[in-house]
Amino acid sequence: MKIAVIKESAPGETRCAAIPETVKKFIALGASVAVEGGTGEHALIADADFEAAGAAVGSRNEVLKAADAILCVLGPDPASLAGAAKGALLIGALDPLGRRGAIQSAHPVGTH
Repeated sequence: MKIAVIKESAPGETRCAAIPETVKKFIALGASVAVEGGTGEHALIADADFEAAGAAVGSRNEVLKAADAILCVLGPDPASLAGAAKGALLIGALDPLGRRGAIQSAHPVGTH
């Protein structure tokens, strides 16, 4: 299983969906982990720390490619997930009531 961790884009969001310690735990369970470059920047976690934990660090497109699960804190703009594998699981706080328009634009009624 490949797990992708993407950088948060919401204004003021300083959290990241995984830290090097959780990356180590995922890898110990047999997963591969790819982290978008700069993901830990606002949490004072360097890309090198993710690499030292065993993650591959790359661009969003590289990280999303063939990912089975995508970790985020807040639901990203659907357009930013272009290139994700069909059927990939998005794990994060998607806030369907507060972001109804964004969710409907990603999955218009009657198309899923």
